[in-house]
Amino acid sequence: MGLLAGMTGWKGYTAAVVVGALLAGCGAWTAQGWRYGAQIAEIERDHVKAWDSQAQATVTAVEAARTEEKRRTAAVEKQRDDAQKMAAAAAGDAARARDERRRLLERADALASAAAGRGSTLTDGSPAGADAVDLLAYMLGRVSERAEKLAGIADRARIAGLTCERSYDEVRRPGAVH
Repeated sequence: MGLLAGMTGWKGYTAAVVVGALLAGCGAWTAQGWRYGAQIAEIERDHVKAWDSQAQATVTAVEAARTEEKRRTAAVEKQRDDAQKMAAAAAGDAARARDERRRLLERADALASAAAGRGSTLTDGSPAGADAVDLLAYMLGRVSERAEKLAGIADRARIAGLTCERSYDEVRRPGAVH
């Protein structure tokens, strides 16, 4: 009892105030810890929501980019297929032109042979008419051969240019991701 007997008077009140202050401080400390814990949990929830939102936006952006890439690839492939069809058509036209050129040259050769036969019977030792027809047939052959080569080059350049232009237009069409 010596301890309680010494706690009477102002010393007892002081001890009670100190104990009460310690208990109040511990209670306040605990309540503040709960409050900060709740705030931290709320911040973490907000962070997780923001992270999920960013992750979803990233997934959406990646999917949009993949879709656009597929669209562009399909557009370029379609243009390539169209170019192959145009090249096949040009090759068919070139084959028909070669056949026509061959017939024209055969006709020119026949005319040259006929002119050579007539020229030898008309004037002895004067094949000037036959030489002119031979020269004409030769020049016609060279001109038509060169025209065929130039037409082939022009066809390929036209097809390549149209394909490039159409592919570019399709890839850069409005609304596409750039």
